Amino acid sequence: MRDYRLSLVRLALYGLLALSLLPVVMMILLSLKSNVEIITDFWSWPNSIRWDNYPAAFATVATSTLNSLFVALVSCAGILLLSSLTGFVFARHKFPGKELLFSLLIALIMLPQVLLLVPLFIEIKSMGLDNSYWALILPYLSGGQLIGILLCRGFFSTIPREFFESARIDGASEFQIYGRIVLPLSLPILTTIAIINFHAIYNDFIWPLMVIQHQDLKTFAVAIFDLSTVYRFEYGLTFAAYVIGSLPLVIALFAGMKYFIRGITEGGLKA
Repeated sequence: MRDYRLSLVRLALYGLLALSLLPVVMMILLSLKSNVEIITDFWSWPNSIRWDNYPAAFATVATSTLNSLFVALVSCAGILLLSSLTGFVFARHKFPGKELLFSLLIALIMLPQVLLLVPLFIEIKSMGLDNSYWALILPYLSGGQLIGILLCRGFFSTIPREFFESARIDGASEFQIYGRIVLPLSLPILTTIAIINFHAIYNDFIWPLMVIQHQDLKTFAVAIFDLSTVYRFEYGLTFAAYVIGSLPLVIALFAGMKYFIRGITEGGLKA
C-alpha cells in the first residue's frame, strides 16, 4: 500500500514537472516555426526549422539584454555586500536601538512596492538621474537589501560564537572576521539572495518603463514589449527573442543551483 501511494506521488510530481516545462518547450518550438505554421497549426512540430529567426531576434534584443545583465549584476553585487555587512552587524554586535532599527527594516518589507513607485520616481527625477543606469541600480540596491539583511542576520546568528572569539583572540579585526570567517561560511545563503534578486531585477518591467526612455538604455523586459508591439505578426522572431532573453536567467540558476538548494534548505531548517 505504501509503495502504491509513493508511486502516485511520483506520478503526480512528474505530471506537474511536465506541465511546468510545457510552456518552455512550446516557446522553443514556436521560435523555430514560420508565421504560417504558427497560425495554421499551432501545436505541430516545425516542418522546416527557421534558424534565421534567431540572428534577427538577437540583433533586436542584444543591447537590451546586455543592459539588463549589467544592471542586474551591479545591483546584485551591491546588495550582497551591503546585506552581508548589515546582517553581520545585526547578528554579532550590540548597539542602542538595535532591535527597534531591525523592526523598522522588517516593516519596510511589508510595504507594497507599488505604493513606492510615484515617490521614488519623483525623487529620481528631482536628482536628475532618470534615463541613466543609476535610475535603475540605486532603487534596486536599496530595495533588495531588505530581504537580504533578514536572511543574512538569521544565517549569521547560527554561526558558533567560538569562531568569532577565537579570531579576536588571535588579533583579527572585524573586517578580517567578516572576510575570512563569515563570507566563506555563508556562500549558500548569499547565492540564494543573489539568484532571487538577479531574477527579480532582470525581469522587472514597471520601473524601467517609468524611468528609461532612451532606446539604448532600455532593459530586456521593456524591449521585448516593444518588440511584441512592433513585430506583432512576426511570431517566430518574437518567440526567438524570448528564448535569447531567457538564457541569462537559466544560466544563473544552473550555475548556482547547488548553493541555492543548500541555502533554501539550511535557511528553512534554521528558521
